[in-house]
Amino acid sequence: MASHSKNFISFVALGGPNPQILNIDFLKNNKILPLDQEPFVSISAQEKLVKKFVSVPGFTNLILDNIEFLVDESRFQIREKEISEWGDTKILEIAKKYFEILPYTPLKLVGINLNSIITFDSPKEETNFQELFISKNSRILSIIGKGKIAASIVLRYPYSNQGGRITLTVEQPNKENKKRSINFNYEFDFTSWKELGSELGKISEISGYSDSIIQKMLEAI
Repeated sequence: MASHSKNFISFVALGGPNPQILNIDFLKNNKILPLDQEPFVSISAQEKLVKKFVSVPGFTNLILDNIEFLVDESRFQIREKEISEWGDTKILEIAKKYFEILPYTPLKLVGINLNSIITFDSPKEETNFQELFISKNSRILSIIGKGKIAASIVLRYPYSNQGGRITLTVEQPNKENKKRSINFNYEFDFTSWKELGSELGKISEISGYSDSIIQKMLEAI
């Protein structure tokens, strides 16, 4: 049976962050990083805490092992890869503390991305998965005159009455393998710092919903 694994989780905020503020000293001095917790205990034990740091006008990139910050003048992103459970991530708490230190940062939109990889056991599973969203009798297949294609799909729909929205993206397989990448994005308009904290606290609910969708996909093929 096809299986899925967690690829990465990311927090993204659109608005007007200042990329020149971000550096390791700023994060440590303001106690934004939970250095007494994993994975930071193990990272701190390494010879170099910072794996990569690039800061130029309008852009900063900081990498600490499997956690990466990318900030420009309109976007703040922190991503964690090689994660086993969504709820184990520290990046949402880091992002929350980051903006608590910088409360005058203008934000417009906030999103949480849960990215997973589906691995197929057979070509039949791959075909059955494709037919979840493009059936073999689809009119578009007859229009282009092809019976078998590799396609991506993007679904956008409201999640709650509070304004949260979902974008579910299934990427087509690349040339090297037949795996599929599924990105589950939960986004909401920024209204207040209190509301931001409330939304980030929904990670268990949101991740549970995301995992249930993927599991139902696998069961359907």
